[in-house]
Amino acid sequence: MITRLLFLLILALHLPLGLSAEPEGQSKVVVCSFLHWDNNPNEKLFFRMGEEYHPIEFKRRERAGKISLKRMADFEVFREVENPVEGELPYEFLASVPVPEHINDALFLIIAAAKDKGGGYRVVTIDDSTTAFPGTAFLFVNLLNKPMTVNFAGGSQDVEPFKTSVMRSKIGPKGGFVPFIVTNGEGKKICENRLYSQFTTRKIVLIGQPREKGGLPEVKFVNQLLAQK
Repeated sequence: MITRLLFLLILALHLPLGLSAEPEGQSKVVVCSFLHWDNNPNEKLFFRMGEEYHPIEFKRRERAGKISLKRMADFEVFREVENPVEGELPYEFLASVPVPEHINDALFLIIAAAKDKGGGYRVVTIDDSTTAFPGTAFLFVNLLNKPMTVNFAGGSQDVEPFKTSVMRSKIGPKGGFVPFIVTNGEGKKICENRLYSQFTTRKIVLIGQPREKGGLPEVKFVNQLLAQK
């Protein structure tokens, strides 16, 4: 018995210090996927990890596959400089976003600056865990500087500027269509549709800037099939 206790004590003393110092609920890595608002996977963008720059892989009209990265305080986006100055890094900083400590699964939504408008790139961090955003749920992302109201599956929620809201579709095992309506602060209808939901999928609804000046906000849908156990 004494020998067994001594063995356990020796084993404990040789455990990596980081295991005991890691905050509860926080992983040492962040599982990331990427989405481009403009559905432009040909745009060459990079993220920085330490001193190294890595290309961001995009997919058209859907999120890119997941990768695991060492936990970071901020996620930074760059692009290559066409004619770099000798002795300087050939990358131009575009945008960054904090990575909250409680997020272990992150979806980074990258929004390019409109060519006919000022401003720059933006990056939005979305909690992509199935706990925060489970199957059958719809994640409404308001990318505007004004609140939007979502009526969905018999419920209603106000989504504040640059905030998200998760709403359950309340469908049965066979799935089905769920009606929804998005209105602005003045009650004007922005979008009305019927979205299909099932237990094995979840959907992101992005509400962003209009394509044309004076037009209605643009609404995009991103569907994800969840891995089955």
